[in-house]
This record gives sequence, structure tokens and C-alpha cells, in this order.
Amino acid sequence: MRNPLRLLRLSRLLAQFVRRAVRDRSGVSAVAFAITFAVLAPMTLGLFDIYQGNEQHGKLQDALDAAALYAARSNATDNPTINTIGNKALAANLQLVQGATLTSSSFVLANNNQQVQAQATVQLTAYAPTEFTHSPVQVSSQVTRNGNNIEVAMVLDNTGSMAGSPMTSLQSAANQLIDLVVSDTQSPFYSKIAVVPYSNAVNAGAYVNQVRGTPTTAPSPMAAPCVDQPGCTKMKFTSASGSPPTYNVSNCVSERTGAQAFTDASYSGAPVGWVYPPSDNPCISASIQPLTSDKPTLHNMIGTLTAGGSTAGHIGVAWGWYMISPNWGGLFPSASQGAAYGTPNTLKVMILMTDGAFNTAYCKGAISNPSSATDGSAGGSNEHTACASPNGDSFTQAQALCTAMKAPPNNVLIYTVGFLHGGADPQAQAILANCATDAAHAYLPTTGAQLQVAFQAIAADLNKLRISQ
Repeated sequence: MRNPLRLLRLSRLLAQFVRRAVRDRSGVSAVAFAITFAVLAPMTLGLFDIYQGNEQHGKLQDALDAAALYAARSNATDNPTINTIGNKALAANLQLVQGATLTSSSFVLANNNQQVQAQATVQLTAYAPTEFTHSPVQVSSQVTRNGNNIEVAMVLDNTGSMAGSPMTSLQSAANQLIDLVVSDTQSPFYSKIAVVPYSNAVNAGAYVNQVRGTPTTAPSPMAAPCVDQPGCTKMKFTSASGSPPTYNVSNCVSERTGAQAFTDASYSGAPVGWVYPPSDNPCISASIQPLTSDKPTLHNMIGTLTAGGSTAGHIGVAWGWYMISPNWGGLFPSASQGAAYGTPNTLKVMILMTDGAFNTAYCKGAISNPSSATDGSAGGSNEHTACASPNGDSFTQAQALCTAMKAPPNNVLIYTVGFLHGGADPQAQAILANCATDAAHAYLPTTGAQLQVAFQAIAADLNKLRISQ
């Protein structure tokens, strides 16, 4: 393309020459006019092409920027949808100069849906001869979407009824959710997941002594305070049947009691309970995984899940809360600590999954005497302590925790998944419905395929929430 300033000067010379040629009636002037016009006219037309191209470039850039911004403000998380939204906005905003045609445009998501990248091309009508370059007008735009940090605690049922294909389905569903929710790019917004496996309790793993206390070596023969009182490596207690069993301490933990039973107050002032499990209902082998954005770590953790034991769902709920609570942050490495409540652009989420009724609660480190929520699958009376749980049954405790978790300033978003592979369970369905943020956040799949669909739906919803409106 020729230099536009030079063409402008030449066009002015042409105009002056034309005026003189019109006044001059000699043949020489006519010939000179014809020659000069043949040279300068194409340049003048080329200048017009430049002007038209510059004008269209500005109009196209403004329209594409507006369309990309509009698309970025949507909650679309797939390319076909974002492309449709962007192109509709572009068509509504684009002004084409006479004869111009929009030949291509596209809108795509990048950086794990955190950016919208757009490009558009317009072909102009050429007025200058073909010797001049007639390049199309091409522009691009990139918009970083406003977003949210997201902290998710997956609380997963590992009880005996999950053995076999139900556990395989759960592992597959959980791994898919991890891949969908955890972003490969952790800036400018992060996405982290914690995992809390539970059965008859929760295994606190390396953190157990910090949250519960360090056991002392039990004296021999057994004597107070290791009788009907936790704190030793072994505990002897009076069972509901009157027998005096002695069980070893485990890395599992039970509910805490007192004023902080249904809060997320720090463990430092309100330690959790001990667990002395019977041999036929042992401590769950898989321990907690604090918040992380490391997908291999999360996948490896899901691979360790095994089924066994009874169901202390309320303890799983409590630890789901602890994993994302800022009050428990000091327990974990800095990268795994939950943000303070009210932190701008930060969402806290718990996903509670179970396949049946909660049937296990504790009193002084041992499974408590049967109550309305204990159906016998937590063992016989010879394995239960004679005292009842001071906090009530597992359902009652779970409901109290869910209610507190959802209340301001905590504002935890709760999804529930009742995997009813064994048929309807009214008790489980009731607690899941009450714990969920609302009916739209409660799922009741009955097959492994439906379980995966439920987790995919939750992941899709979380990805929409991660994009601030």
C-alpha cells in the first residue's frame, strides 16, 4: 500500500492540474492532462481505499471488543456457546462501510475458561487498481473474565455398603469432578479441592495428635483414667451389654462436644473426640486430604478409597467444614489453608455424598449406646459404650452442622448426593434434602452412570459460579 501522506499531496496536485487544464485549451495541455490523470487517479483511489480501510478497522475493533466483553460476562463454559454469544453481540454492534463484508469471526475460551479470545475479518470493496494491495481488515481482542476463587470439600462415603461397583463408580465420578473443577491455571483465581473420606469416623492421619491430643501409654493393669475415659493408647469401657471390652486408640476422630460442637471454632481450644474402634468396625484407612490444586495428588488420594465400616455422616460433615474453614487453617500448610470468610471473589463449597442412613455416633471415644439413628449395622451392644451420645444421633448432629455452615458469615454452599443404589432410603433422603443449599443442589442418583452425571452437573455448576457475573 502506498504512503497515504504522499498520496494526499499527489491528489492535491492532481486537483490543481485539472483546474489549470480545464482553463487551458491547447492540445499540449490536453495530452499532459491525460497522462497525469492516468498516473494520479489510481493513487487517489488508493488513498480512498486506505481511508475506508482505516475507518472499517476502527469500527470492527470497537464492535469486537464490545462483543468479547459481552461474551466474557456470560457464564458460558464451552466454546460453541461462547462463540454463539459472541457472534450475536458482534452482529448487533458492527457497522460496515459500504460494500464491506464480514468474512469470518470466532470467539473461544482459553486459560481454563478464564479468558475469551476473539478475532474477526472484513473484506472491503476495492476502488484502486489491482496493482495496489487489497488486504482484508483483521482485528483481534482478548478479555480476562472476572472470576472467583473456589474452595471445595468433597465428603465421600466409604462405608461397607459402598463395596464393589458403587465404590468404583464413586471414584470415577470424583476423578471427573477434579479434572473439571481444578484449573490448570491458578492465576488470577485459584480452584482447590479437599477430600474427606468417612465411614464410622474420619481418619485425621498426620494431624490426629494436633486435633485430638497425644495418647499416653496406658498403665498395666488398666486403671483410671483409661477406663471409660479416652486419652490413653488403650481404653477399657463398660459396654451396653455390661461386658468390659478394651480397644486400642486409632487415628480416627469423632465429634466434639460442648459449646463448639456445631461450630468451626479452632481445634486448639475445642479438640475433637477420640475413637477406640472394635476390630470388626475399624478406623477407615484413607485419611483426609487438605485443599490442593494438584490434580495428581487428588487422583492418587481417590485411588486409595476402600469400603468398610458403619456410617458416621455427621463427622464427615464436620470435617468438610473444617477443611475450608479459616479457623482451621493453622493445621495445614499455607497453600492448603481456607481463606477468611468474606474474602472478595471467594466461594466455599461442600459436596456431601452418602449411600444410606447415618447410624454411628460416639460417647467418650466409643460408639454410643443405640439411639433412634442406630440401626444395628454399627455393631452389637457389646461393642457400644453404655452412655448415649451427648450431642444426639448422627442425623441430628449433621443437620445442626449443615445449618450453621450455611448461615452468615460462613455462607458455605452445600451440594448433596444420595447414591441410592440399594433403593430408597427416607432417612438419608431427608437429611440430604435439609443439608443442601436448596432443592437444586440435591441429587439422588440410583446407578453408577447417574452418579457420574450428578458429579458432572455439580462440576458444571461450580465452573459457572467461578465466573463472576
